[in-house]
Amino acid sequence: MAAFATADLCHENEELLESGDLRVLHPVFKTYGRSPVFFGQIVTIKVFEENLLVKELMKAGGDGRVLVIDGGGSMRRAMVWGVGCSSLNKQKIWAGLVSW
Repeated sequence: MAAFATADLCHENEELLESGDLRVLHPVFKTYGRSPVFFGQIVTIKVFEENLLVKELMKAGGDGRVLVIDGGGSMRRAMVWGVGCSSLNKQKIWAGLVSW
């Protein structure tokens, strides 16, 4: 994958930014995996202190998509678990995962 700067991407795709088809996340996230950069069609789920839906989606497979988990920012429950996540991803390919 070629490296690119976010500013360049936004400058070259202003119409996509204006329409909402291109969105940029604020740099508040930490990288825990091997891929600091990833992309793909987004699957978004909203959950709160319950990760059953996350587990089901991980088992079903991502087919190159990016899973975005809106956990409401709760720090009391884990939405993504290390061992379970890595073992499932070896078989069911997700391009990446973003969890809040």
